[in-house]
Amino acid sequence: MNKAAKLPVDRMEYTVVSNDLKKKPMATAHLPIGYSIETDLKDHLAKLSGVGSIHVFSTGRVFRVWIGISEDNRTVRNAIYDVEDQISERYADVPFDFHVIPVPRGRKMEDFITDAHPIFQRSIA
Repeated sequence: MNKAAKLPVDRMEYTVVSNDLKKKPMATAHLPIGYSIETDLKDHLAKLSGVGSIHVFSTGRVFRVWIGISEDNRTVRNAIYDVEDQISERYADVPFDFHVIPVPRGRKMEDFITDAHPIFQRSIA
């Protein structure tokens, strides 16, 4: 029997509302795991200067990620691959589908993908 991987939908987040260390942390909300993944992706990938945008789309079974880079640079790609490995290890029960796409000057990531929403877009001044 082929069992499809289940994408976890909730993760309990805890916070301490008091400086009193004897108090137990209180559960504040159930957050979709996708929120945590998106936050981790943005926090790590946005630090890489070659990354211009990050788009995501979850089908319920697979978490798809498109990473737009300004130029096809091996150093930037290797740094992205390292982050992809870290994210995949942290969320081991989530199947990922990563794509790194060189986006030519004058084009937008949306020219290459559909049905994904941006979680990061670098401002061009």
